[in-house]
Amino acid sequence: MLVILEKQLMRTFELAWHVEQARTRSNGELSEKARSLLAGMANELQSFSQMIGERIKSLKSGESSNMRRPCIARADVNSHWRLFRADSADLHEQLESLLCGYARYARETSAASVSLQRLGDIESSRILAAIMSCIDRCLWFIEIYLEGLALKTDGSRLPDWSPTYVDLRK
Repeated sequence: MLVILEKQLMRTFELAWHVEQARTRSNGELSEKARSLLAGMANELQSFSQMIGERIKSLKSGESSNMRRPCIARADVNSHWRLFRADSADLHEQLESLLCGYARYARETSAASVSLQRLGDIESSRILAAIMSCIDRCLWFIEIYLEGLALKTDGSRLPDWSPTYVDLRK
């Protein structure tokens, strides 16, 4: 279980790094809505990291009665990031990269949640399932913004990122 959660934490850090790179590469050229979107996604990823980290700490300290032997997981191959220019300041390219990254993160999170449930770690599985609903929301926003850019929509017509409190412990 620990191996699965530790890999999930590393995936979360990696995706958060890419969101931060998109924010910094823009050099202040983003609209207020795009800045808000990237900041909101970065904040959510930070909260995911905290929740996963707390769960790992809980399992390591023996507080969980559901602790079992960790499974051995294969190393990640994150070559999908190489498909996108690392230095692009273009919002469309950044959002395409993040869409790919979030879709992959969603797939990996879902698989991790199922694995944890099969191992009997229901609490960790619930945390990842709650994270999945937030990921779906991020994917929706990215897709809408990409469509808006493709249609050359006035930025004011794009939806505002609205921070929502999500209790990941449900």
